Formats: sequence, structure tokens, C-alpha cells
Amino acid sequence: MCWSMAAAVLGTLLLLLLLALRSRRTRLPSEPPLDRGFVPWLGHAVEFGKDAASFLSKMKQKHGDIFTIQVAGKFITILLDPHSYDSVLWESSCQLDFSKYARLLMDRMFDVKLPDYDPNEEKVMLRSALQNKNLPSLTKATFFNLQTLLLSDPSNLSRQWTDEGLFNLSYGMMLRAGYLTLYGNEEENYNDPSCQDKDRAHSAEVYNAFYKLDQLLMRAARSMLTAAEKKEAARLKGHLWKLLSVKRLNSKANKSLWLESYKQHLEELGVDEDMQPRAMLMQLWATQGNAGPAVFWLLLFLLKHPAAMAAVQGELEKVIRNRGKTMKQMQGISQEMLDSTPVFDSVLNETLRLTAAPFISREVLADMQLRLADGRKFSLRKEDRLCLFPYLSPQMDSEIYEEPEKFKYDRFLNADNTEKMDFYKGGERLKYYNMPWGAGINTCIGKFHAVNSIKQFVFILLTNFDLELKDPEARIPGFDKGRYGFGMLQPENDIMIQYKLKD
Repeated sequence: MCWSMAAAVLGTLLLLLLLALRSRRTRLPSEPPLDRGFVPWLGHAVEFGKDAASFLSKMKQKHGDIFTIQVAGKFITILLDPHSYDSVLWESSCQLDFSKYARLLMDRMFDVKLPDYDPNEEKVMLRSALQNKNLPSLTKATFFNLQTLLLSDPSNLSRQWTDEGLFNLSYGMMLRAGYLTLYGNEEENYNDPSCQDKDRAHSAEVYNAFYKLDQLLMRAARSMLTAAEKKEAARLKGHLWKLLSVKRLNSKANKSLWLESYKQHLEELGVDEDMQPRAMLMQLWATQGNAGPAVFWLLLFLLKHPAAMAAVQGELEKVIRNRGKTMKQMQGISQEMLDSTPVFDSVLNETLRLTAAPFISREVLADMQLRLADGRKFSLRKEDRLCLFPYLSPQMDSEIYEEPEKFKYDRFLNADNTEKMDFYKGGERLKYYNMPWGAGINTCIGKFHAVNSIKQFVFILLTNFDLELKDPEARIPGFDKGRYGFGMLQPENDIMIQYKLKD
């Protein structure tokens, strides 16, 4: 026993020594500033994973707008100059590649392995199913599914105040409606009460399992799950795979073109029926994981800023009045109506500026030179990672936005109520001043569908229900800091509201 223990300890020490030697690296004159941290190999992994925004802010103050850090043996170059983002976003995939890192996360988070996976090819294939001529059918389906969840459920139709967590309401309704819209209904007739009951029950089952899994995904992405958490994640994924099986999805009514296109794509890749539900769960997270949190923050900002709420409600009442119908009389919300809300658009843009925090990451496939907008050139090494973090700049940059930490509902409005798009840094107009949807080939292909869905939910909610904070003095919660880098931030705690059907 003593010899085996000694051998194990010696093996561990040798491994640590090897890792330390491999991560021992010095900066070349042509490279960005290098900050390895004090712990060999591990580097800044703890600080980076705990609160990436605060850590990278400190690194920016120390090193400037480009620097390289060591994180668990990986060297990551961070670029925080929005004027220079095009040099990354449009670089050839032969030099900077997204697919390698995407495949890593797909496996860690969802146990998905797709042969010959090319995310850019997939985006091209799926884009038309979410945009242009196919957008109206998605918008109409979303409207009917939101009505099923909000206005046809007897539990929501009380004229007495009902207490609920705002995040639970927002995330639950948006994910369930989005799921029904993309993946289909239990039966064809939207208006049949028995069909609506089935949709409400099934979508609730999907959401309840998905929400629990979602709380584990960030730790899964960083390979930090405990044994108990791995077991729970496996149980939840197994349950969701059954709900998203090929057989179950084939039996759905009102399936979207997006679903049919993605199923065909998987079949063309040669993905078997055991792997397809895993890919469908991954897509549920990718397509529906951000809209609910966005609605939560938007509604919370409106509830905490009465002037903003009054401006949005006044605009909404005007838009409806101009159509000569009440919201209850409408069989859908037209694209013209959705496009006639500059105040709401500004509120949404400001909400996303404050709460959307994705990383835009690329793997460096070959030694290369990165040229910045001001003419500086930096050498990048093969097998390093290059990362943009638009949340810090432009979105929270005090040189671009006055008091960037504050919510200002009209920040993206000109005096004539048109969208404000002129923002500056270093005296030069910015191409990228707000990047919640990514940019370049990274732009979210579901942006227009997501915006329409968010607008429809908020419009239906505000026109049919009275809504207020349970405690008007409740503070806006902080962020779950472990979610930096993965899209919309979630709150560290929910906020209680009360709502009732309007008289």
C-alpha cells in the first residue's frame, strides 16, 4: 500500500512538473503583454472563471486593450478595442477558427459529437428558416403559443393579485412558447382547449427539466461538475432526450421549417437516432436560452423606472389604437406593428447592452500577425485562443457611454425618435457600439425571430395584465458571474412580482 501511494504521489508530482514546464513561456517582443499568473499551469483560471468581467477589467487597466493570459494551461489573448474587432471577425477560418472550440463545448455540455461539423455551414443552411419569408409564420406561431400559455390558462386569468418570481415567469413563458413554436405542438388546432392543455403540460415538463439542467451547464462547460452534479446532469439530459426523441418530434403538429431543416441536416451528416435528441437539446439551449433572461431584465428595468414604463406603454397604446382594434381582437401582431416601436427598441437595446455578455472566441490555427486599427501589429501563436469580450468594450466603456452602469431607456433614441447609431471612441465613430447579437459571421441568425418573440410577449403581458413589484424597494439583483461569456446573464436571485388580469 505504501509503495503504491508513493508511486501515485510521485506520478502526480511528475505530471505537475511536466505541466509547469509546458506552460513556462516568455513573451516575445512582437507579442501582446503576457500575464501567466502565480500558479504554474493553472494561471488565472480561478479568477477568470469566478468573475471574468472584473478580472479582465483589471487586466485591461494593467496591460491595455490587448494582452495574453494563462488559464488552465491554455494561453488566451484578449482583445478589447472595438475599432479592431473586424480584424478578428472577418479573418480567414484558415487562420482563426471557431469550430474547434464549439465542438469542445458541445461535448462537455451536451454529450454531442457531430461528424464533419462546420458551424458556419450550419448557419448558412438554417438562416433562411429563421429569416425573411419564413419569419412571419414563426411570428404568428409565437403569438398563438403565447396566447395558449398566458391567456388561455385559467390559472393566469384571475382578477386577484398572483405572486410569482419575475425570472421564473419570464424564462418559463419564453422558453415554453419558443419550444412550441420551433419544435411543434401536440396537436394541430391552436384554439382547441384540449390541445392547449396538452401543450401547456408538455412544455412545462420540458421547461422544468431544462431549467434544472441550465443551472449546471456553465460548470459543465468548465469541467467543474462534482460527481453528484454529473449524475444529476446525466439524469436530466436523459429525460430531455426522451422528450426530444426522433419518434416524439416526428409526431408533432405545426413543426417549423427550422426543425425540418435541422433534422435533414443531421441526417445528411450521418447522425444516428441516439445522437439526434442530444443535438436537439443543444439547439433548444442555443435558440431559447437567452430570450427569457432578456425579458426578465427588460421588465425589471421598466418596473424600476416608471418614466420608461410610461413611455413604452404610451407607445404601445398608440400603435394598437392606430390599428383600430384591441389586442384581444387581434389574431396576430403584424411585422409593421412590431417595427413601429422606436422607444421599445431603445429599451431593448439598452437592456441588452447592460446584460448580454458573450465571448467571441477563435482558435489560432497557425502563427499569425494581428493588425489593429491604430496600426499596431501583434504576433499570435498557433494553438492559442483569441477572444473578444464586447461587454467590457464597447458596451460598458465609459469613453463610449456616459454612466455606462446606469439604465437609460432613451440612450439609443435621437431627438426625432429615430434610432441613435452614432457612438464614438477615441474621436472615431464606432462600427460596433453594442454587440449582444455578435457580429460578422458570428451574428445570431435568430436575431429577428428573437426580437419579435420578446416584443410579442411584453406587448401581450402589458396590455392584458397589471404588473408590479411585490416590494417596490427591492434592489436589482446582481449577476450570476459564472455566466460571463455564455450569452445573456442571469440574476443571482429572483425578484417577486404580483400580477392580475386587467379590469
